[in-house]
Amino acid sequence: MIEEMYIKQRHKSMALYEKAVNIFPSGVTHDTRFILPFPTYITEAKGSRKWDVDGNEYVDFAMGHGALLLGHGREEVINAVRDAVLKGTHYGASSELEIRWGEMVKRLVPSAERVKFTSSGTEATLLSLRLARACTGKTKIIKFHGHFHGWQDYLTVGERPPWEIPPVGIPDEVLRTVIALPCDLSPLERVLKNDKDIAGVIIEPTGGSWAKVPIPDGFLEKLRGLTTKYDVLLIFDEVVTGFRWSPGGAQGLYGVIPDLTTLAKILAGGFPGGAVVGKKEVLESLEFSEEEERNQRRKIRHQGTFNANPVSAAAGIACLNIVSTGKPQKEASNRALDMRKALNEIIKAYEVRGCVYGDSSVFHIALGIAPRNFTGGDIRHPALPPEVLKMGMEKNLARLFQLSMLAEGVDIFHLGGLVSSAHTDEDVERTVKAFEVSVQSLRKEGVLK
Repeated sequence: MIEEMYIKQRHKSMALYEKAVNIFPSGVTHDTRFILPFPTYITEAKGSRKWDVDGNEYVDFAMGHGALLLGHGREEVINAVRDAVLKGTHYGASSELEIRWGEMVKRLVPSAERVKFTSSGTEATLLSLRLARACTGKTKIIKFHGHFHGWQDYLTVGERPPWEIPPVGIPDEVLRTVIALPCDLSPLERVLKNDKDIAGVIIEPTGGSWAKVPIPDGFLEKLRGLTTKYDVLLIFDEVVTGFRWSPGGAQGLYGVIPDLTTLAKILAGGFPGGAVVGKKEVLESLEFSEEEERNQRRKIRHQGTFNANPVSAAAGIACLNIVSTGKPQKEASNRALDMRKALNEIIKAYEVRGCVYGDSSVFHIALGIAPRNFTGGDIRHPALPPEVLKMGMEKNLARLFQLSMLAEGVDIFHLGGLVSSAHTDEDVERTVKAFEVSVQSLRKEGVLK
């Protein structure tokens, strides 16, 4: 019944998908957008809402995959982009805009003694590993189970359970340079103590997949201590959390300062853009020297056609100028807290297995899963194993839940959402109502108990 309702509302989207499958693998340009029977095709977005080709309206919690803390079409950002586009989209040269953008990043992010722009978060994490290896002269990188660092070869290992299954298409020689561990300090210290070839440790500082798999309280402080003790670089992947948890990201909120930080999403105000920032001595490997031999043997070569392009730079400056106040983060976090509490009240009222949890301005929904510490209120750390949290709902339940929420006018993202400062009390109420209808529908279809 859920699927039939979804299809009935979206004849134009279905027709577009029939074209798309003959162009793109599985008909999509991003894996997250794949859903059966077909995805929804969007034509317009503004504030907290968006509309599809069939005229359906949605409360949007994908929010540009987390890039749009200010919501769709924030006036200051759009005006800055319009002015930049009229002056040129690509100068093939340096510009004052990139300096202003970099200065703002340095001012906001505690670890940013130097800044190097990229075009995406995946590029940023890839560059961070090369910097760590160049700086230390060591080879291996440690990452944690369930933590996502983009689709680049090195860091897809251990991204989802079963943790030991190697990702497809990556040589064993590459995989042997990365060690994936549970978020547990004991095995981490054993590796750091016994393996002298560790260049760096990379982590999402709020837990895997923007707090879907939360880390234990106090873990970051102890991790910083261990990496310092064993002379290993600490890398924070703040592609999602950067400027969202606070104007200075998670590190600005928690006061734990890494050696390197990767950024994207909010950094460029909803346009393509990423960065690696960190200690001056670590980023020195990117610098040119008067000694040609050093340039040949010790300098990291780094290009990128769209690095710090004027359009992304203009958007980034306008966005960071607003988020630097801390007001958008507070507004979004308050809305997310209200959302988590209200959705958990519905789960409790209908006596179904599940919970809604999260931190800051994000929320994650897990139906069919019952944490021991569920009370009906807000949860930050569900009492469930990391592999259960990472996998989330049973596959068909997850699919039908997403279809039902779309049919009720709410677009969730990764079975959760990223709240913006544009979301309103009305958006929360509409989402809560859609969630309640979806829970009822899933129970009728026998997939939720």
